[in-house]
Order: sequence, then structure tokens, then C-alpha cells
Amino acid sequence: MPAYSSGFRSLDAEHDDLALDVTGEIPSWLSGSLVRNGPGKFEVGGQRVEHWFDGLAMLHKFRFDAGSVSYSNRFLRTETYRRAVEEGEISSQFATSGGYLDQLKSFLGDPTDNANVNVARVGGEYVALTETLRRVRFDPESLAVQDHLDYADDLTVHHVTAHLQRDDRRGETVGYATQFGRTNRYHVYRVSDEQSAAGKIERVPVVSLDVDRPAYLHSFALTPRYAVLVEPPFVTNPMRFLLPGEGGFIDNFRWRPERGTRFLAVERETGDLVVERRVTPFFFFHTVNAFESEGDIVVDLVAYEDAEIVSNLFMGAVGEEVESVDERGERAPDSGPDLNAADGELTRFRIPVADDSESVRRRSVYTGTELPRVAPQARTKRYRYAYGQATAREGQTGLVKVTVETGEATEWWADDHYAGEPIFVPKPAEDVEGTEGADAPEDRGVVLAPALDAERGQSLLVVLDGERFEELARAEVPHHIPFGFHGEFFPEVER
Repeated sequence: MPAYSSGFRSLDAEHDDLALDVTGEIPSWLSGSLVRNGPGKFEVGGQRVEHWFDGLAMLHKFRFDAGSVSYSNRFLRTETYRRAVEEGEISSQFATSGGYLDQLKSFLGDPTDNANVNVARVGGEYVALTETLRRVRFDPESLAVQDHLDYADDLTVHHVTAHLQRDDRRGETVGYATQFGRTNRYHVYRVSDEQSAAGKIERVPVVSLDVDRPAYLHSFALTPRYAVLVEPPFVTNPMRFLLPGEGGFIDNFRWRPERGTRFLAVERETGDLVVERRVTPFFFFHTVNAFESEGDIVVDLVAYEDAEIVSNLFMGAVGEEVESVDERGERAPDSGPDLNAADGELTRFRIPVADDSESVRRRSVYTGTELPRVAPQARTKRYRYAYGQATAREGQTGLVKVTVETGEATEWWADDHYAGEPIFVPKPAEDVEGTEGADAPEDRGVVLAPALDAERGQSLLVVLDGERFEELARAEVPHHIPFGFHGEFFPEVER
């Protein structure tokens, strides 16, 4: 049985503003809320979901105030949740099939709203995100579902990113989506703050690119001038979605390495396609950051040799017994994802824009990481530090701060602990000595990350000093938190 088995066990308990015991000292300037998203329940009607990505969504909030931390969590009570809990019906999702008719309905425009991947603020609305077009609005104080986020436009899409890119300098949020049909298209769009303030959340098209075999795209890159789609050769013929069969959405994709991985860069202002370059095939989930340098586009991401990582995250991937809990609350043997397989390579690609005869340069920066983040003020700029989950040590996962120019890394580990996505929270510039109101250096602040203490079967939130990458404090949660995915720190959410 893997030591991390409790990270894939359902959590039924919900809490509201539960005060947590804190060891160490949390900086007094840290104020606001970390809201995280991920699966909270893995069983529906006595059936266990097929993949880690398919558990029923649960939001977790850690609220910081004057050195104290409180914790709240709540299932995202959507239509998919209601059908699962009240009727015992499982919905077609990433890798779990709800049956052919449900799968067909999902493809034709009524997909799952089990938004368990990420959270964001879009046009003043707080939304939970997954890879279907259904965004779920929630109250950041109570974590209660409010409604779906409706757009004013009529853009037809079937698969979307849960990793929207924020550009504070332009005052807009950028995203992309895939449309399947007789003609398949990648759509890049933006949502401006001005439109949102007027009460209209409208996706303004930047470009629509026709594609013969659409790929599974999880995230993308953004620079001040360009939006960059990175297309691995993990592709589908959309007709597969209409055929009877077992499996979920991702089972319709095939690895075709002969296609290579393609970089597509479009001008954000004009929509012009300025770069189309193929390189040796690789797969990825997450970009780290991107910027422009001496006429080139630099894209940092976490790369894998192929798409095998998708299979390794199925619930039966380990092949060892893992304790799960069925609908009657009884222990049941099952298998879990292979966390040790998530051993990605932080990789830098330098892509020429003006000269398409010049090769794309690739450089390995650090091996053994996932769930990368950067300081908010570093997005779309040349930057120094990436923060991520460290995966290179068998039997646990840690945290890492990587100097991206040199590959130098500082790591945090604790025996029998499994850490998740680190989120950097900058110290207010006025509180950083010597900045005189300017942006503080991108490691002046704290790093917040969840972790599972596997020996005790309980979770905690770790607070690290961003500069030294040493533990300042930890807040103990009285139960386990199932392994989740992504989150955001909202300084304005103080209740």
C-alpha cells in the first residue's frame, strides 16, 4: 500500500471557519485567503471514478488574519454533484464514462459542471474551473455555489483551459478553447476588465486557427505581445466522440509522435499567426512562464517524453491496494495513481520569431517537478524564480525554488510528507525595505503549499519564506485533505 493512500480517500466532513493550530510564526502582513480546488469524493453510487481528475469538486479556503489561520471547505454543489449524491449517477468526465448517451450529450453541449481543477477571478466573479465550458460561480466567503458563469457571446467550444492567463498591464484575462466539428478550431480570446465592469462578460476573439487533428491542450503561454499554444502530438479525430464505447473524454486521444510538438504563436493585437514551428515530440500539462527576449519568444514548461503520465494518474495505476471508502463508509481495496511517475522536466524553449530557418533551442533547467508557479509580478516578464512541487525523491514529494537561468535549486522536504502546488504571495512593496513603493523582488514574500503527513494521515498548510525557502510555520488540519490541483491567493477575501 503506498504511503500516500489517504490522499486518494474521500473526505465527507465540511467545516466553516475552523481555527487551526499554528506551529511557528506566520508573518503579520499576510492577509487574505488561499482558495484551493480539487476532488473531494471519489465514489458515486458504489462506483469509484476511473481517474484522479474525476473526483467530485471540493473547495478549501485558508484564511489569514494577523498571524492566525482558519480553514473552511465545501463541496461544489453543482448539477453533477446532485446527480452523484442524490441519484447515484456518475457523469462522463475526463476519463470516467457515464454511459454512451451521457457521453453524447456532453459532446453536444451539456457537459459536466464538476469544476474541480482551478479557481480564478474573472470580471469580478469568483469561478471554479474545469476543462468544459461550464464555469461555476461561487461565493468566496461561504464557498457556496451561486450559478454558472454565462458569457454574452455565442462562441461555440467543447474543450477549454482551466488555466486562464491574467495580464494586469492590459487589464484583461486571456484564454483559449477547442471547437470540434467538421472543421476543428483553436480559439484564443480575451475578456477585458472594462467589459466586465459594465456587467457583460464577453469573450472577444483574438484568433481562430483551423486544425486537422486537435490535440489535448491543458495550458498555454502568454507574453506581452503573443499568445502561445503548445500542441503535443496527443490528438483525436472528433468522430470518436460520437461512437459507442467505454471510457471518458481523454480515451479518445492517441499519441502520434511522428507529428512532433508544435508551437503556435499569435499576435494578441492583430490575431496574426507569427510562429508555427515543430520540434521533437514531448507532452506537458503546465507552462511556467513566458517572455520576449532579443526577438525570440521564451517559453518555460514542465515536459514529459510522452503522454504516459496521463495513464499513470488513473486510479488503478499503482497496482497495489489502496484504502478507499465506498458509499456505505466501508473500507474497500483499490489502486491509486502513481505519484512517483510525475517526474517532469522544467524545460526552456527559445523560439525565433523573425527567422524561421533558425532552430528552436531547448534547455533542461531542472528535473523532477510539477505544478509550477511564479510570483504574480513576474508573469509575462523575464524572471528569476519558479516554484514547484519537487518529485525527484521516491516515497515523498517536496517543494522547490528554481533559479531558471542557472538551474540552481533550493528544496524543502519533510519525511513522509507529500506536498502539493506552491503558491507565492508577495509581500506588499511598501513593507519591503529599499523598494520605495516599487515592485518588491520576486522572492520577497511567502510560499503557501498543502501537504499530507502520510504517517498521521492528516494534512497541513506549510508557510515558507520565499527568499530563504525555509519553513516559517505550519497550520495543522484535523483531517486529511484529498490531493488536489490548483488554487489562488485572494488578498481581498478577508472573511
